[in-house]
Amino acid sequence: MQTAQLRQKAAGLKTIRALAMISALVLPAAALASATVSVPSDALILRPGATIGARTAANRQMTIALSLPSRDPKGAADFVTHVYTKGDKLFRQYLTPAEFAARFGARTEDYKALIAWAKANGLKPGDEFTAHTVLPLTGTAAAFEAAFGVIFHDYTDAKGAVFYAADAEPSVPAGLAGKIDGVLGLSSANHFRPLARKLPQGVHPLESGTGPGNAFSASDLRAAYIVPSEVKPGQTQSLGIFEQGGFTQADVTTYQTMNKLPAVPVIVHGVDGYGGGVNDPDIELEAVLDIDMQMAINPAAKQITVYEDGSDSFPVALVDSFSAMATDGTATSISVSYGLDEAIQGKPAIKAENKVLTQLAAQGQAVFVSSGDDGAYGHEPPTLNVSDPASQPYVTGVGGTTLFTGPMETYYAEEVWNNLGDGEGATGGGVSMMWPIPSYQLAFGSSVATANGGSAKRRNVPDVAAVGNPLTGVAVYSAINGGWITIGGTSVSAPIWAGFYSLANAASESLGFGNLGFANPTLYTLANSSGYFYPDFFDVTDGSNGNKHIYGKGGFNAGYGYDNTTGWGSFDGANMVLELALYPTRGGTTPPSAPTELTAIPATTSIGLTWKKAKGDTAYLVIGFNYQAFESIPTFLTKSEKATVTGLISGTTYEFEIFAVSAGGITAAPPIFVSTN
Repeated sequence: MQTAQLRQKAAGLKTIRALAMISALVLPAAALASATVSVPSDALILRPGATIGARTAANRQMTIALSLPSRDPKGAADFVTHVYTKGDKLFRQYLTPAEFAARFGARTEDYKALIAWAKANGLKPGDEFTAHTVLPLTGTAAAFEAAFGVIFHDYTDAKGAVFYAADAEPSVPAGLAGKIDGVLGLSSANHFRPLARKLPQGVHPLESGTGPGNAFSASDLRAAYIVPSEVKPGQTQSLGIFEQGGFTQADVTTYQTMNKLPAVPVIVHGVDGYGGGVNDPDIELEAVLDIDMQMAINPAAKQITVYEDGSDSFPVALVDSFSAMATDGTATSISVSYGLDEAIQGKPAIKAENKVLTQLAAQGQAVFVSSGDDGAYGHEPPTLNVSDPASQPYVTGVGGTTLFTGPMETYYAEEVWNNLGDGEGATGGGVSMMWPIPSYQLAFGSSVATANGGSAKRRNVPDVAAVGNPLTGVAVYSAINGGWITIGGTSVSAPIWAGFYSLANAASESLGFGNLGFANPTLYTLANSSGYFYPDFFDVTDGSNGNKHIYGKGGFNAGYGYDNTTGWGSFDGANMVLELALYPTRGGTTPPSAPTELTAIPATTSIGLTWKKAKGDTAYLVIGFNYQAFESIPTFLTKSEKATVTGLISGTTYEFEIFAVSAGGITAAPPIFVSTN
């Protein structure tokens, strides 16, 4: 039975149930207590070409998530707007998980009523999340059938994979109306949705990195994107990752050893009772890739917490893991390398995610999400689709590029990743069917996307980009997958951005400016205005994410400024770290005084600098330049009135400038010229 027939059958069963409910309304008052109402769900999500099979085993264990409405959704959205508006009294005044729950979480009485109903129906409440906007329930298929008035059947898709799905939208007692606005997990049609792409066997990379298989190593990535190793505020940053299964720690250790990285602690947080362990080779590869990329860019991370839910369908695993991240409130920079077309993910799941992502933004937690690996088309070509959760308004969607480097892996150029002609994917990007254009995508009242074919009215995806083409991929180690593998996909680009943003976050905190939080408002502001010193982005202007010859419809084209293939582009790390860290100084009214009495003590390969404290300063920015080689000296931030610059060349003259930094602006002292011995 084909998909259309299955939907027709489900619709017929739904009509029969509706007629039964109408009949119940003419019964005596005593019978009205059993009246039910229908709730939106993902029950009718199937796979193309699926055929129906036997009824799902009554004792099959399932986890289903109930989505509860926020007590003040408009207030939550307004708060996020205020907290990311510089100059507002609430700017960067983030909420704790408990504070968010008290102001914007679900009503406690609703949560308790649903728990009581679940237990009365033989269902077990799962993890408790602080805001109570998500309630996971575990139980048997038979128990859920009785509770929701549905019947589960097993289906087989066109590739032979088996999944289950309910035959109709769920119904709950009328007394619970308004306490549930969505039910997730009534279909397991969509389970694992990683976005990694392996380099095909026998294919050689376009670039010659220094990693195994000539792929890019950790140091190659930091060199290409000019990631500033000189910003050393200490191990302060906790990062987070969503995964649908476990990984082997030894694989991560092998990557650390090969790349000479410190042993960043990796903590596993099982969600919905997931006990860890490798449950799928592709998921294991995805997990080690995500971990490796975050620590490759920020080897000084305090810890990386991996939120694993390998048992549940993708919508349940995603929203429950987001809820766990929000409840912990510890990971300030998070990456998600999974995604599914908005049309397939469905509105109930997308809306449930949005409530939790609003909470993460309100708490100052930034989320970076892969934009997809199937070009402008997603999983249902030739229709144009964007991927959820990358299209969510409170995440930073990250596209993929082809990265070209010069000597010593220095940055040379990037173009849009597009291997659709070879059947090997392309960066996702396009226009959301779900979300209106967010305010940060407007400049002077107009969309930043229209110049390159984007939308003036809808959310445009992605926001930024980094390397994603497997032909210029990265080397990671996964024993279960055969050892060292060259891999790409937007699964590479999202954790790269999360790792980089955590460096900038550390720099901001070291200056006393606090946590950066949700990235888009700041990134779009920087992109729409000139920086203090140098451009912050590597603008990607060549390529597209479509193939009209194959699909009969083109995708989106790259161009100057924002476009729907790579957003604003990738990052110039050294410049962007400073711009992000110094963002509160933009437009300040009372800058600090300039540092005074700047002196230098030269040595053979180092120079010691000292100066007198400036009035009203928070910290200092040290910038140097070697005019003989015509190159900048690594820039760094410090709260001290002294600095030692090392790694210099003997007998060379350098220029140094010291800037006093405060929330009111930055002020430079006169430069000093000094030569090494």
